[in-house]
Amino acid sequence: MQINMIERRTEPQHLCIYPFLTAASEYVDAAGIMLDDLISAVSFKRARLRGKARVIEALEEATIRKPVIINPAQADMELSSYPFARILVSCIGDNYLIRRYALAEAKAAHERLSEDTSLDIIYEMSEEFGIQLDFSPYAQNQVLVAFYDYLRFTTNIRDKRWRLVNRSLERGKVKLSKTEFVRVLQEAMYERIKQDLPLKVPKEICKTIRDYTDDIKRELEETRKKLGDVGFESLVKDPDSFPPCIKAILGNLKAGVNVTHGARFAVTAFLLNIGLTEDEVIAIYKNSPDFDEERTRYQVEHIAGDKSGVPYTAPSCATMRTYGNCTGSDDICEKVTHPLTYYKRKLKDKDMKEKREKP
Repeated sequence: MQINMIERRTEPQHLCIYPFLTAASEYVDAAGIMLDDLISAVSFKRARLRGKARVIEALEEATIRKPVIINPAQADMELSSYPFARILVSCIGDNYLIRRYALAEAKAAHERLSEDTSLDIIYEMSEEFGIQLDFSPYAQNQVLVAFYDYLRFTTNIRDKRWRLVNRSLERGKVKLSKTEFVRVLQEAMYERIKQDLPLKVPKEICKTIRDYTDDIKRELEETRKKLGDVGFESLVKDPDSFPPCIKAILGNLKAGVNVTHGARFAVTAFLLNIGLTEDEVIAIYKNSPDFDEERTRYQVEHIAGDKSGVPYTAPSCATMRTYGNCTGSDDICEKVTHPLTYYKRKLKDKDMKEKREKP
């Protein structure tokens, strides 16, 4: 079914659900809200408190509650809280917080989208993110997405079923259910929200709102304590001997970056192969913004062979290159074909060096 023109929804009750939309920014601009007012005016105090709550909810719950909007005034307050939340996150400038907040906003919008998969909202979102979309003539709840748009927004989805090789194609377009397309939109929303953060906020403004940011910093510290500051160095024998590819993946995990499914599989298998316990490997993922212990445990146990009885071996160097996980190759990489061989060789070379240096 093709719809040539869709009336864009500009009602504040709609925009406050999806505050990252271009139309939402235009609405706030048209309302004449000045930065000074948002930061310090008494009339915007509720918006500031709601903005702080958005960030704290992101830390505590990994999503953001969407209140029931009963009137335009409440919608305006909710809309105003979004730019203030972005200012708060930017003043703190913590990369983990930025990713966690962006993911929480995207998840909250995804939840509402999942409740409303009407044609107009599907088209509105596809236009917003520049996604070429058609509805399948053969199935009412199926959409067709241009393969390059599909690849653009599914790179970081870890489930194997999202790999292009596992999807059906029709005239160069990927077949998806509406539910699956909404999941793709979550990735698009996440990238939209994250890419502009941190904003360049003047130091004077950050100083003015320090009471708000101090509360968030305390919550951020508590969140880190709950997750645990995983020291990779304390878990394994000589992490300096890891191959560059494994170091790079671990560095991203420690920084709170969502790495690809292939990278997670590679580092999990590698660490299990060299003797880490399942619990130690699971702990390494706790800094991920979307950490889910139950799901992570299931995946780690599967790779360890608890389910099938056959443990997986870490991918070869050739496979790492194929999936774009070969990073920072060095002279030893040129002489080996597997990350485990690199590790064993580096340990052996180091051991021999230590023996030579003994008096």
